Amino acid sequence: MHLAVVGLSHHTAPVEIRERLSIPEHSLQSSLQTLRSDEQVLEASILSTCNRLEIYSLLRQPQEGVAAIQNFLSIHSGLPGQELNPHLFALHHEEAIQHLLRVSAGLDSLVLGEGQILSQVKKMYRLGQDHQSIGPILNRLLNQAVSTGKRVRSETNLGSGAVSISSAAVELAQLKVGQGQGLD
Repeated sequence: MHLAVVGLSHHTAPVEIRERLSIPEHSLQSSLQTLRSDEQVLEASILSTCNRLEIYSLLRQPQEGVAAIQNFLSIHSGLPGQELNPHLFALHHEEAIQHLLRVSAGLDSLVLGEGQILSQVKKMYRLGQDHQSIGPILNRLLNQAVSTGKRVRSETNLGSGAVSISSAAVELAQLKVGQGQGLD
């Protein structure tokens, strides 16, 4: 068995591509069922936000499993593989785990420490359980990711600054105005 994450984010894909791959909540159950219907995908969970689409999975075989997920994403988005695949990343085993922990802690967000991502990871975990698409491996991993995200927020100052691009802009504007500087 092989743990992997396949996806794209604000680091790898422009907004237009991310929009094409977004999976709304009302489509998650059917998307998870489609993924799980492939013999290569033993467990699956989907994190779909405005800045990322990531599919965490337990696969039978690494190459075949990643190819199955890439094929699902190509069909879902309507983008041919040669157009989509350059924007995708695939991380395996420890790298996949580290990535999920960084995401849940807000370390991989557009705004460092952004807190909304933890609630989105919690939701991904809950939906995976509700739709029975995760088993013991992803269940434990996602539970640990939520715990880690909570711990980072409670034991560090990471989430104490701006929590979005717009709030960061407001903070910068207030700082500049307070210092008597223009906003140019």
